[in-house]
This record gives sequence, C-alpha cells and structure tokens, in this order.
Amino acid sequence: MGLARIAIIIILVMIGGTGCMQSEGEIVSYLEEKYNSKFEVEGGKEGSDLFPDMYGKDQIVAHPEGDDKLVFLAGESKTQEGGFFDRYPLAKWSNELDEKYSNAVAKEFGSDAQFKTLLYVQGDNYSSEMIDMHVEDYFKSNQEALVTLNIGIKTAGEPNVDEYLEGIYSLQQQLKELGVESYGVTVGFVDESEDISDYIRTSNVNNLPWSNLDAKVYGSIMIDNLLDIQSPEQIKEYYEPIEG
Repeated sequence: MGLARIAIIIILVMIGGTGCMQSEGEIVSYLEEKYNSKFEVEGGKEGSDLFPDMYGKDQIVAHPEGDDKLVFLAGESKTQEGGFFDRYPLAKWSNELDEKYSNAVAKEFGSDAQFKTLLYVQGDNYSSEMIDMHVEDYFKSNQEALVTLNIGIKTAGEPNVDEYLEGIYSLQQQLKELGVESYGVTVGFVDESEDISDYIRTSNVNNLPWSNLDAKVYGSIMIDNLLDIQSPEQIKEYYEPIEG
C-alpha cells in the first residue's frame, strides 16, 4: 500500500471509520448519472449526523474507471438534504494544468521530478456543467482560485538548495501568467530510495504536507505570491529542514 493511500485512509478514519457506508452506492450512482461515466472508489469517510456543518456528511475518494490520475472527493451535501457534491471538475482541471507545466518542471528539475498541480476553487464558483470547459478558459472569467505546483525532488542525501532556486523562481513566474488570485510552488526534497508516486498522485485530496510524510524527507520549500520575492536568491530563506 503506497504512502499516500495510507494517508488518505488516515484522513478518512478521523471521524467515522472506513467501513462500507450506506450512502457509498448512492454517491457513486449520483456521479455516474451526472457524468455518464463509471467511477471507482478508493476510500470513504462516514460523516457526522450530529454535527454535519462541522464534520460534513459521508464522503468518498474516487476516480473515473481506468484513470486513477483524476482523484477527487464526492459526497453528501452538508446543506442540501438529499443532495450531493463532487470535485470532479477540479480533478480534470488539475490534470490539464499538469499537462501545461510538465515540460517546464522537467526542464528545471529533470524528468525524474514528480509533481502535481494542486487546485482549489470554492464550491459555489464552479459546477458540473463546466466539466468540458478548459481550465484556462475558466480562469478568464473567475480568478478566485489557488494554484500550487507540488513538486517532489529526489536527492542522494541532503540537497544543495542553491541548485534549485532558479527553477523554483522560474515556475513561480510562469504561474503568475495564469492571472489567478493565489499561486505558489511547494518542493519536497526526498531521499532517492523513497517511492512518492502515490503521494503525488493523490496530493489534491490527501492534504498531507511534506513534513508529515512517512518517508525520508530532508526538507521543503513553500512560496506563494503573498511573499515579496524579487529574486531566486530570496527563496533560500524559505527552506525548512525536516528532522527524521
């Protein structure tokens, strides 16, 4: 079982466990009817009947059948009785951004670097009817989004952070061109012996920072557009070593 899949399970059992939920089939049926596609379930979380506004109702982590790159959350609506929600459009748009930045990430950090574009948009700012809209067309009318490149770089021992500053800065500048409200780059420096593929694949839903990953992580860098970064050299001060 991959590290990220373990992380999903940990998150999902925080309230209610991962047992078979009565509503799981209903959520899947909702997805399949809505998108006229088959979906597979990776995990589930039972919600709270007593405090749905605080803890939410039943949720699943799912992906389209045969395409586990498009991982997303779906579940029962907290506010609409008998209603459901899903973040499938965000998974699709995240994948489109992966395609947009794949060459740039490989150019800056090599073809072995693994990454995922994390995308957050508030639920009332998009709908299922937008599923066929390209993400950059969406951004033309709605800039209230957070886009983060989450990159894993493998090293043989402690990284020489200076080697990566230009690349991180370059990617940050490229994200600026999206015109979204918030954007940034997060990099985790991981020992070359570690397998982080599943963690990267699910990082849009596992909500697990590099510092909490059960792996040998030497350190991380997190920057965003709220920081006053005018040169690559400034990025070094945001390197956080991770003991372990």
